Amino acid sequence: MRVGLAAVWRDYRNRRRSLLAALAVAPIVAAASTLGPPSAPAQASLHHLLLATWATSLVAAVVWFARFRCPHCAAPFHWTWLVANPLSRECLHCGFEKWRDPHAGRAYAPTVNDR
Repeated sequence: MRVGLAAVWRDYRNRRRSLLAALAVAPIVAAASTLGPPSAPAQASLHHLLLATWATSLVAAVVWFARFRCPHCAAPFHWTWLVANPLSRECLHCGFEKWRDPHAGRAYAPTVNDR
């Protein structure tokens, strides 16, 4: 019996955590960028740099999370051409359930000789 998660689900967890961290920083960045009117151009550019850094990291985290591939069918887990559901509990292409052992389904699949 294997203990813990498969590597693919640890990767998924890391992607989700980075996305949630980028979203959690949003109120802090918003508060820090509006703490007072920038009196000097250097302070204004620092605010703009802070916002640009946060926006870039948020976009990178969203793209990294969205590019997670299903361990069963290798298609994007959370989106198709018409549907995007980041909260989906199963692959939108093949129905592979989240947190399921990726090797269990293949272990019981019929082989060519069994047919």
